[in-house]
Amino acid sequence: MKIAVTGATGFIGGYLARALLGAGHELTLLARPGRASALELPPGAAARVHEGDLTQPASLHGFLTGAELLIHVASAHDHLGEEQMRAINIQGTEALLAEARRGAHSSFQIWVVSSAVIGAPVYSYYRDSKRVQEKLIRGSGIPWASFRPTLVYGVGDFRHTAPFLRKCGAKRGTIWVPHDGLSKINPVHVEDVIDAVLRFFRFDRGVDCCYELAGPAGIPYNEFIDLTIAAAKGGVKRRNISKKWADRLILVKGLFTDVTDDRRASAYFNLHHEHDISNAVFELGWQPRSYATGIAQVAEGDWWRAERLAGATR
Repeated sequence: MKIAVTGATGFIGGYLARALLGAGHELTLLARPGRASALELPPGAAARVHEGDLTQPASLHGFLTGAELLIHVASAHDHLGEEQMRAINIQGTEALLAEARRGAHSSFQIWVVSSAVIGAPVYSYYRDSKRVQEKLIRGSGIPWASFRPTLVYGVGDFRHTAPFLRKCGAKRGTIWVPHDGLSKINPVHVEDVIDAVLRFFRFDRGVDCCYELAGPAGIPYNEFIDLTIAAAKGGVKRRNISKKWADRLILVKGLFTDVTDDRRASAYFNLHHEHDISNAVFELGWQPRSYATGIAQVAEGDWWRAERLAGATR
């Protein structure tokens, strides 16, 4: 199958591109100018690289020519400003839809690998931009599918997983957890995310589907920290700070600076972030691994112990 992929220079997109090549598909990969060298592909891979930028619609001309499927992974996350998130997540998606109408295959479909944060009750511009992105795709008239992974971790993630393992693997120190640490989160292993996407190729319905992708069950945040410390063989201690004292610290800090982000973070630890994965389990036969199993596998070896060079692929 001729498949176009955005975001292949990133963590999830890189895993996806290699898996699709392994399954025998022919790929066209979008890479920003000067970023093609960040693609980590096997020698002789059946992949064409199209240099283009989602914020520059003219640069996308030809990217989807003849493509039967676009898997859209590229995204601006909330560590960037609202203007960049709008330009990439919303306007970039509009540009891709316009390009699909111009040159894609007559049976073209679009699958978006977005984020389970779309349904989260805590405000963020990132969440809202991803909601708009999904609505644009759903309303385009093009057959679609949406995969919504929650917190994704795995080998090679130098933006989140590696720094977190280094923090938990320290020989001494304290990791402070706001509130009682009983609010639940539900991380998902990157290879399980890719497995769900590959299984969808064999699903006979095949279009207009939405899948939440997470671990088999939510775990309390305290357990999340403790499991990661154990996997990294760290000597740090996990400690909790009560909501009363957390609120007091925010109040004092607020006398001197803007504490909007602190208040949002505090609210986050009052919420359970569990996700309904039943349709992926029943329709696709998908079985994600537990975080206890996954983080133990990810922490093996020394890949996460050293800082990644600035500008390297996440």
